[in-house]
Amino acid sequence: MPKILIVEDEEFLSDMYKIKFEQSGYAVIVAHDGLEGLKLAKKEQPDLVLLDLILPKLDGFKVLAKLKAEPAAKKIKVFILSNLGQSDEVSRGMKTGADGYFIKANLTPSQLLEKVNAIFNNQSEALKDKKSKVIHNKNFERQAVEKKQAKILLIEDEEAIINMYKLRFNKEGFEIEVAKNGAWGLKLAKQKKFDIILLDMIMPAMNGYEAIKILKSDENTKNVPIVILSNSAQDGDIEEAKKLGAAAYLLKAMITPAKLVKEVEKILNK
Repeated sequence: MPKILIVEDEEFLSDMYKIKFEQSGYAVIVAHDGLEGLKLAKKEQPDLVLLDLILPKLDGFKVLAKLKAEPAAKKIKVFILSNLGQSDEVSRGMKTGADGYFIKANLTPSQLLEKVNAIFNNQSEALKDKKSKVIHNKNFERQAVEKKQAKILLIEDEEAIINMYKLRFNKEGFEIEVAKNGAWGLKLAKQKKFDIILLDMIMPAMNGYEAIKILKSDENTKNVPIVILSNSAQDGDIEEAKKLGAAAYLLKAMITPAKLVKEVEKILNK
């Protein structure tokens, strides 16, 4: 099983990539700063490093240069994964010893997985993985007959966050449906029965406060717990959301997908 080291300081991105690669049979290690990435690369000897350039403690260019200077680490493939895409930055990365250069904003997690599979020439492994997924899905269907799966409505407009949460909740056995604006989210909430709603505060068509008010005044949705996901940590915002009826107010920058799953489970089990 190929081993991948992801050196990425944005936790929601590293979690999203980790889940995606692990689902396809890779072993994945994560580092959230350059020094930790360098240390883990030397210790773990991964087959591939996906390296961000803007990192705390030690930037990606320095990590790359130090790795390529280590005799024991020279065989490790290092691909830069960054939003820095200017020609001089790409040129500098390749001259420093990178084996390739990916622009984060140009690749969905699925597309990045395809690139990684190509790096390892991984067609046979991908085929095995597909077969194992079929077996897993059949097992899941059998379990679903015996156990009701919680249904989640995610009202969120940022594609990267949607993909990250969907991957995590699907992995944990939840059913999750997505609405990319508040108005569509309200329509789905009224049409279908959900066990919990995850609601972004800043959205097209309708903001989170308006959505909470409507959801809590409707007979069909007033008892469905609402979890706010926001980038605002202002006390006034938190207080207002809870006054309107939100069950929890979570800061996106502070909550990983794994922690969000635990929060949802805690609310559903009350």
